[in-house]
Amino acid sequence: MGLVTLTLATVATAVPLYAVALGLDAATVGLLVALPNVFPVLLAVPAGRAVDGKGALRWMLVGSLGLVSAPLIVATVGGTGALVASQLLLGLFHVFLTLASQAFVAALGTRASFERDFAWYSTSLAAGRLGGPLLAGVMIDAAGFRPAFAVVTGALVISTVLVATLRRWRPEPDTTVATPRQARDEAAAGSPPTDAPRPTAAPPPAGSRALLGNVGLQLAVLSSAGVFVAIAVRQAFLPVYLSELSYSATSIGALLSLGGLAAVLVRPIMPLLSRTMGGPARTLVVAMSAVAIGVGLTGLVSSYGVIALLTVTAGLGAGVGLPLSIVTVASHVDPRSRGLALGIRLSLNRVAQLVAPVAIGAVVAASGFALGFALAGGALAALALLAAARVGAFEAAALDGERPMP
Repeated sequence: MGLVTLTLATVATAVPLYAVALGLDAATVGLLVALPNVFPVLLAVPAGRAVDGKGALRWMLVGSLGLVSAPLIVATVGGTGALVASQLLLGLFHVFLTLASQAFVAALGTRASFERDFAWYSTSLAAGRLGGPLLAGVMIDAAGFRPAFAVVTGALVISTVLVATLRRWRPEPDTTVATPRQARDEAAAGSPPTDAPRPTAAPPPAGSRALLGNVGLQLAVLSSAGVFVAIAVRQAFLPVYLSELSYSATSIGALLSLGGLAAVLVRPIMPLLSRTMGGPARTLVVAMSAVAIGVGLTGLVSSYGVIALLTVTAGLGAGVGLPLSIVTVASHVDPRSRGLALGIRLSLNRVAQLVAPVAIGAVVAASGFALGFALAGGALAALALLAAARVGAFEAAALDGERPMP
């Protein structure tokens, strides 16, 4: 997934720059950046069900194989049509790969290890985001746009080979159902209390409507949708903004990679930060606020150093917020419904990511970059306030030992 994210980050940097080189305006750039979210909006929930039913590993392989075709089209054909097709294919196969990999990681661990496991999983993603923009800038300056897409095609081939090797670590399916904490502890000790209810057949997994009432999923959607939108707007228009300020592709890539570096450095200490700030929910709100500041103020400055500082701020917030949003789902949802819950989260995220770049692109074309970035940051700040209002309910559910059902 680190190699996959390296590809995504490279493409996310190269696409808007290539679009500008082809003579496309900001509104069209926003549309191109939004295209990878079309299929996830339609397929994320069915894909989540497929991961639950057929197994994460199978869909990881399908997604990996299909994803190779996305940059390959641009590398071999080039032009606006190739960009459109590549962006659509990228979204189609990445949705399966994302959900399957998250479910695979969750199945390998336990509730107690979720924060640690997803911190390391997300660290690999952040490492990809660190290297991708810089790779894009260097390759574009040195060889051009199509060779840059050819390089990431090779990275995706390697990732597919790595996925094929995961069969030896296939996790056993987790079918346990959450019970009150004391009963679980006593059952684990082999001496269930005489007045405890005897085990009964597990209830069926929750459906989509029931999962939407789960406070862990609610908090995950509020946080991740907002952070993804802000980051998507920044990835789409910051290269164009810096290009207008006459910065080279390499310097643009280096600046975007700086955000990835901040995310890499903060991910391993995410569990410590979560404990220090009073739990994952409170930490999420702080992380969302950091991203809102880092993105919202970007269009007001032109100094490379100040933009770099805002980039680090946004990177730190995203580095903590995105993995914790997965933790809130994994820790509060029945394992049998985990893929579906992650699919709902991803689907709602992608709805926001589909709409936001198009809307912000229109704003940028009409009123400039300052207002566009400010609107993205303001929207995330509003979502941070809504997330803060759900912190109490999230923590009450955790104290009650509620993992799955609302």
